[in-house]
Amino acid sequence: MGLIGAIGIIVVFAIFGILMMTELVPTFVALAAMAIGIAVVGGLGADQIINTVIVDGSTELAAAFVAVFFGAALGAIIEQTGIAEEIVKSAAELGGDNAIVVSILLYLAVAVISTSISGLGAFIMIATIVFPIMVSIGFQRKVAAGIVLLGYGNGVMFNPANWVFYADVTGIDLQQVLVWALPTGLAALIAGLAYIGFQTRRGNIQATWATNAEDVGSTADEIEQQFESTVPTYALLAPVLPVLLVVAGSPVLPAFVVGILYAAITSKPGLRAFKNMKQTLNQVTYAFHEGISDAAPAIALMVAIGWLLQAVFAKPVAATMEPLLRLIIPQNMILYAAMFIVLAPLALYRGPLNLWGLGSGIIGVLAAIGINPALITTTAVSALRVQAPADPTNTHNAWTADEMEINVNDITKSILPFAWFTAGVGVIVSVYLFGL
Repeated sequence: MGLIGAIGIIVVFAIFGILMMTELVPTFVALAAMAIGIAVVGGLGADQIINTVIVDGSTELAAAFVAVFFGAALGAIIEQTGIAEEIVKSAAELGGDNAIVVSILLYLAVAVISTSISGLGAFIMIATIVFPIMVSIGFQRKVAAGIVLLGYGNGVMFNPANWVFYADVTGIDLQQVLVWALPTGLAALIAGLAYIGFQTRRGNIQATWATNAEDVGSTADEIEQQFESTVPTYALLAPVLPVLLVVAGSPVLPAFVVGILYAAITSKPGLRAFKNMKQTLNQVTYAFHEGISDAAPAIALMVAIGWLLQAVFAKPVAATMEPLLRLIIPQNMILYAAMFIVLAPLALYRGPLNLWGLGSGIIGVLAAIGINPALITTTAVSALRVQAPADPTNTHNAWTADEMEINVNDITKSILPFAWFTAGVGVIVSVYLFGL
């Protein structure tokens, strides 16, 4: 097919990418249509499209489906038991009257909780507690929003369900994702703390506790009065327990099961969980039911992404794209790193480096033509460090802007340099680990 075929495939990418980025077509539909379009232009027959792209593609990311579901169940039980709220409340209390210390502890609290929560509902539950506290201690609304979103972006890097998805996209080993995530996560923490320090030095915080936070939910004092938790301190380990187990070498699903059971049992003082075992088991069951609901949107996207991966990994498509892409992608790792650091914001607005959309197809093509899958996957995941906290099209960003009564693009402008720093470090770590 040669150059004409390659141009045709790029046109298919471009058409459905634009439809997706402009939100004229839902992402799920655009990705599925893109997969079929690429398969047709790439010369795959009807039988191969049906059996390989659609049938095999639908279960391509099956391991990630299950991991996301279990992770969502953990998030649901952490929300139901009051563990998430207790983490936030404890962080606020530890900070006392020092606004900077409170903001740092709340950032860490959001990051810890975000290692397990999934879905807009869980984010709203946490944010509606944190935002009033941040505003009541003097932070501007835009800054409070930025701190919470950067904390969220930091936390989701350590969600084991996401690790499974990243690994499954190109079939790399989970350990390769893990060794990339740890130093990059540290960079995200540094970026978050730098954002707090930068905004404080710019005077975007009042010297004393603010007196008017009525427009952002409840004040900090009201929250403390409304939320009298009986959750023991040792239960607060639940969100990060699966992360620690996976880092120690445990498979992801057993780690989630341990986290779910630990949350269900330890969230009740003493032996209450064992004395009322039926209630405890019902709570676990309900968490899995909620997990299905919370995980459904991500799983639907993964089905379409699986179709797309099967299409771009097909030999005729890979062979058609290889000559052109080898001219575009630098072989020199310094140039490679520089290019992807500069282009990292293309993960915004559902852009071509967004792994939850068009980006999955692009890195699939690059992996199919022989570029180190671990290198290109972790490079793309690095770009997500911009997308997760700063993309105005994220539902949690849009909700945050509405809740705080500010422009969603103002939030992006405020935190983009710090998220971009994290992405840049991620690319450098990726090249160091897998490109040299």
